[in-house]
Amino acid sequence: MTQKSRSLPPDPEAVGGNGSAPLVARAKELLDLAKRDRRAAEAAFVDLGFEAQQETALALQGDELQEWLFLSEDCTDLVRSLPPEHLHRAIKLIGEEDALILLKAGSSLQLQAMMDIELFTDNRLDFKKMRRWVELLLELPEDEADEALAALDPNALATYLRRYVRPLVDKDNMLLALHLNQRYLFTPDDLECRDHLCERFVRYLYAVDRDLFGEALELLVGEEEDIVEADLYAAREDRLLRRGFPAVAAAEHLLELIDAAAYGVQWPKPKAQAAATGVALEHTGPAAPFLLHAMAWGRAKKALNERTERAFIKEAADLANLLLLAHTKDPMDPKVKHEALAAVQVLASIGLEAVTSGHLPAATEALKALELRELFQIGWSLAREVARDAWSMAIDSRISAGKLGRNLSWLPADLRSQVLEAEDYMSWREIAATARPGAEVAAEGRRPRELLGWPRLCRLREGVVRARAALEGAAESDAKDVL
Repeated sequence: MTQKSRSLPPDPEAVGGNGSAPLVARAKELLDLAKRDRRAAEAAFVDLGFEAQQETALALQGDELQEWLFLSEDCTDLVRSLPPEHLHRAIKLIGEEDALILLKAGSSLQLQAMMDIELFTDNRLDFKKMRRWVELLLELPEDEADEALAALDPNALATYLRRYVRPLVDKDNMLLALHLNQRYLFTPDDLECRDHLCERFVRYLYAVDRDLFGEALELLVGEEEDIVEADLYAAREDRLLRRGFPAVAAAEHLLELIDAAAYGVQWPKPKAQAAATGVALEHTGPAAPFLLHAMAWGRAKKALNERTERAFIKEAADLANLLLLAHTKDPMDPKVKHEALAAVQVLASIGLEAVTSGHLPAATEALKALELRELFQIGWSLAREVARDAWSMAIDSRISAGKLGRNLSWLPADLRSQVLEAEDYMSWREIAATARPGAEVAAEGRRPRELLGWPRLCRLREGVVRARAALEGAAESDAKDVL
């Protein structure tokens, strides 16, 4: 856990403006001086005054920022004066394990803002990340960890502990104690921990913040699991919006799965994909996603105006940035930005073609009626459904029980390749790769694939359905042999 994270983009306010250059230069002079004469550098740092120290800190990132803060005798006030997103970015660039002093110095509001982003994946509490943060918190001395623990959402804490902890407290006694405001009567001995790390953390929590310990115990005993989870996600979203992080909230909602049937989308029956999809485009093998064909056709027929096209281009760029933000990718990196734009185009094309069955006049009308975000979410939900079904089939317990062989080797070659390819489309980056030149993809060690469109997705889904049928047939045959 010592590898540093370098995935966040540079702060444009810190490195992009000419006004920050003198501040960065001054900081580097003092940091160079500190290597030769630490005492002289610290004295010069004090002479700057708090406002100049803070202004310079806002112009620095990563290790340089940490070294700058460490010139202060006590960096607590300076750290807490930083905007939460600036401190978050710095800690991510440094690496959480190497930035424990900054974590210890941060305020509960700053650390809460960080945890509201760091502990979640696709808008859901990530238990692996939560465990990692529990390990980090245990590294902080008990007498200096109060702010960090105060940053923890009690609902998130209770949701995490519920997996590993069983309360030994009788619910009626607990409710009576709560009514009498006597929850402090309970201790870690009133919890049975099935995990050593959680046991250490519960005792650590009791020693540092008995209010939080009591609140978590109250939620574990007195509230239903689904209510606690609902409060967790609602409270987090409210905090993100209130703190000015609408982009983060929007990014996470972007990858939520939706019901494509609400838009009239139905999977074609087996052997009938061509009748329900863009036949002409499928047979000619388009070099570009269906969305671009539909927009070009609409412009040529004067059914779409230039303003509509410009709006879609802008929205595609916004969606690409949100896609990268949802996965903490660097939007300044041309490679990943190209991948994100390709993913938006491919997935929106799948959604558009699925809604209109590849009929260009209908697609033109749909572009007027639907937002690009809606088309993207339709395409993503359809692709994810096929990928999830393929993955579920590939790990079916009947495969190992019937000793059918690993890696789907028992399937016919065509079905096996379809299932394995469908599995890969759990990743939007793999979907984006289908829109790139074959030689370019092969150079990265990936296998060039046909552009993923609605017809191709339907064929992959049929392959998954046939593979599951083959599995069920093999399982039935095995059951008869046993009898």
